Amino acid sequence: MNTQDVNHTYRKINKLVAGQRLKKALEELRNMMQTAQLGEMFVTLENLNSTYESMLKYTLEGVTDPERMKIYNHLRRSILQLNNKTREKILETDTTRQTSVLKRDFHMRQRLSGHEFINNLDDLYFSQDLRELLTENYGLNTPLPGEYRKHHEIIRNIFNYLWLADEYGEAEKELVNLTLDHAKFAWHERALFVSAVTLSLFRYFDPAKFVVLHRYFLDQEPEIRERSLTGIILAFYLYDDILVLYPELEEILAGLSEQKNIERDIEAITLQIIRSKETEQITKKLKDEIIPEITKMGPNLQEKLKLDELIPQDFLEDKNPDWSKVFKGSENLYEKMEEFSKMQMEGADVFMSAFAHLKNFSFFEELMNWFVPFYPDNPAIEESLSGEENEFDRTTFIEGLFQTPFICNSDKYSFCMNLNIMPSAQKKIIVNLFNAELEGMQEMNEEDSMLKPDQKSKVVYTQYIQDLYRFFKLYPFRYEFDDLFNRPLDLYNSRFFGKLVQGTSMKEIIGAYFFEHDRYEETLDIFKQIRQEEETPSYELLEKMGYASQKLRRFDEALEYYKQAELFDTNKKWLTKKIAYCYRALRKPEEALKYYRQAEKDEPDNLFIQASIGHCYLDMENFEEALKYYFKVEYNQPDNIRIWRPIAWCYFTLGKPEEARKYYQKILEKEPARHDLLNAGHVEWSLGNRQQAIRYYQSSIQKGFENFRNFLTSFEADRPWLLKNGIDPDEIPLLLDYLDYYVTSH
Repeated sequence: MNTQDVNHTYRKINKLVAGQRLKKALEELRNMMQTAQLGEMFVTLENLNSTYESMLKYTLEGVTDPERMKIYNHLRRSILQLNNKTREKILETDTTRQTSVLKRDFHMRQRLSGHEFINNLDDLYFSQDLRELLTENYGLNTPLPGEYRKHHEIIRNIFNYLWLADEYGEAEKELVNLTLDHAKFAWHERALFVSAVTLSLFRYFDPAKFVVLHRYFLDQEPEIRERSLTGIILAFYLYDDILVLYPELEEILAGLSEQKNIERDIEAITLQIIRSKETEQITKKLKDEIIPEITKMGPNLQEKLKLDELIPQDFLEDKNPDWSKVFKGSENLYEKMEEFSKMQMEGADVFMSAFAHLKNFSFFEELMNWFVPFYPDNPAIEESLSGEENEFDRTTFIEGLFQTPFICNSDKYSFCMNLNIMPSAQKKIIVNLFNAELEGMQEMNEEDSMLKPDQKSKVVYTQYIQDLYRFFKLYPFRYEFDDLFNRPLDLYNSRFFGKLVQGTSMKEIIGAYFFEHDRYEETLDIFKQIRQEEETPSYELLEKMGYASQKLRRFDEALEYYKQAELFDTNKKWLTKKIAYCYRALRKPEEALKYYRQAEKDEPDNLFIQASIGHCYLDMENFEEALKYYFKVEYNQPDNIRIWRPIAWCYFTLGKPEEARKYYQKILEKEPARHDLLNAGHVEWSLGNRQQAIRYYQSSIQKGFENFRNFLTSFEADRPWLLKNGIDPDEIPLLLDYLDYYVTSH
């Protein structure tokens, strides 16, 4: 079994246990053990199976046992524990996995230390180094190189131990207590230990790890508190279906719900996790749209953009560079870059594509370093920027990078290390641009911090979740990990979320985010929950549900919501047009026409409504009436090709090919679509110009229709109108075969 299959079966068994289908869960476990040939674990499995069979037998024979549910839930937890052990045992046997290699190395060192089993701290293979750390003064002060290396080695050993330990006993809890000592471990080291426990919990379920993360959460250092809460929330999501079996976890949930501002924190975490699901789309947009557009601007970009003047002195007074001139001919790029900038300010991960290729430095070969917070006196930064004193103000640069909220920790390290290998001239340009940009960002941050006291917390959540995202997507051995970002991450649908968040206010915020970002499936998902929880849904909620359904082309559903919103007698003009549109999309032109007529009374000069009324008459095959409305639009917009099309078609269906030809000729001079060429062919044939008709048909096949079959489908739909215009029905199959012979084959 490969890693993906093992993880899939593991999750399936957990769901079976959560759903109280224990027999099926035991069968799946047996199959997994047999496939992996884990004979030594069958004894435990058979004992659990026998216990369950006995319980079923006594229960159905009517034997009363007041302890039955207690035994039953203990059995469920035992099956879950065996599932954990089985998965880990299978994965450990894969000698190609780096995690397996590290675990074997860990166990080998442990045996060499004379303590194969760890009962307390003294049994750890690095216990001597740990005792020295606790008794000596090196650690938080600037150490000598040799002392730093030793200290770093201890930090790495603690990290790996907490990450690789499957279950936490007294020794692990004692070690965690030591790491909470602010006098011996700096905030950035404690932050690393939080990540080690979080990764360990993602890898191997153990309630004690939740307890440990909760202890870190009580740390007064915000960086520690916010990372640990992020780990707890993600772990609650991963194991949501089995949490109810562990009273100690229910207690943690209850305790969290009483914390001050907990809902604000959960909102920040949830929204950032939701944003992480958009990272691939943002990366694709950059790659496919923005970067090619910039490239097309050519070598004059430097001069056009005046990069050295892009951050003017009056930046804070809202005066802009002359963007309209800079982007002349590329206004679309300007709009995209504005959108890009807005996403960045909201916390979207806009730098993933830029830094994805800068994770090949040796620094990132060590798993721990993917989670180390960026801090100015990190020796790794000193080493990467050594010799740069004369190139730029290194201290100011590092401090500025430390303060910037828009780049996650992992990318900041990439930035520093990449500078070290840049040519001098390029390096100066990058640093100067960055420093100039940074001044503006720092002042905005100071203003934000005054206006929004929780801004710093949001920055930590944003950067940490982006660090996690990079680890799961870019770490060289990422395929050994069950990528949580491949999951729906719909935290708001989880049981634990309802325990922590009261009322519908946060769901409204999340739903509004989905709606604003055109994520309509998720919008409906969460708005339906709000509607169920509220006694009387607001008209705005119903309107948005209708609009989301409309965008998903669920017009029946959209009509239902719009009709309910209509009862509030609010936004009547907007609703009337939406209802009309849905009726027309459902091919109910008579109903649509009623609403468009109503809309026309409110907005008699609205050309969109006039055109829509024309469309309704067109759908009803009342072409004379349709033309009246199309002419109104044409009078006001004489160069609008979109109105020429239905006018030309109406003339053709009314048997007036000469009038139709005038419009099709105008259309063909612009940018004709495949149906324009097809219809122009119909008109020429009706006028007796077979050769011209064939040329138009040929162009429509070659320029639009993928194959002759698709052309034929559209052609056949128009047969009644060809006959009405005098085409001999016996000629139609002959012309089609001619096209098939002499057009599609050449």
